[in-house]
Amino acid sequence: MMQSPSRQNLWSRCVARTLILTSLGLTGLAHGAEEAPLFLGALEKISEPVQLKIRPNSRAACTLHQRFVSEEEAPSSEVITFETHVQGRDDTQLLVQTVKGYEGTPESPAVFGYQHRMTIAADGLPTGTEARAIPGFPISAKALRQAALDGDIDIRDAIFSGRTYVQDEALNRTPEETFRFLKPVIPRDLDLDTLVDRRDRSRAAGLVTTPEGRRALLFEIDAQMTTVRRSGATDTALQGQVLVDVATGLVAGEDWTAQIDKTSTDPFELITKVRCSLESGS
Repeated sequence: MMQSPSRQNLWSRCVARTLILTSLGLTGLAHGAEEAPLFLGALEKISEPVQLKIRPNSRAACTLHQRFVSEEEAPSSEVITFETHVQGRDDTQLLVQTVKGYEGTPESPAVFGYQHRMTIAADGLPTGTEARAIPGFPISAKALRQAALDGDIDIRDAIFSGRTYVQDEALNRTPEETFRFLKPVIPRDLDLDTLVDRRDRSRAAGLVTTPEGRRALLFEIDAQMTTVRRSGATDTALQGQVLVDVATGLVAGEDWTAQIDKTSTDPFELITKVRCSLESGS
């Protein structure tokens, strides 16, 4: 079982990398998580390649409900909100995401918060990142600089941007891409240098319509990774679904379950649901 500080860092990172982390099989989430479907209607095959690219002036407001389940502790629930907007023009954009975490509901006092900013080039790929403090949640300049040096600044939406997808195309083509996708949920002391096994069948499954009537690309997530350190082995399995809005290039929703089993601790499970309200760029 993870210690409490590590657990706090775990879902803080799930938010930061958004994530959050961005995969499925949900059961009754507590604290009023909405039970709206991830998408409506039938899954359509991708007949023509679909380009995903973060678009200027787009906005998204997302709420993540996550349940932590362990044999050692009683289940606990957390809520995280993401306010995302895209500034700039077609040749370069600034993706800004403000994150706040709550114990209970978004109406309760936030227990942490920060902002990530990512520069997106004309091809849709990120070229630079920055972390900033937000009012009410002081973060030292030293901590922000270290986060940048450690590569802990990321926005989940950017994982999908800058690529064109065809039917059943792999989402994560290399161990580095799998690691980036799983990083929000794996224990924070693991890195790619310790990776000994990777099985990743995550793919673009088709096109769907969200309950708000938006067209989105559906990814079926099925990824596993084993890492080995002196303290023992860690098995991480992520399964579920992620929707990415075609018009804005932003994440439109997620349902996923992460199962983590460390040799030195009891196994635990993260059950996560993300629902978003999006606005297209003008």
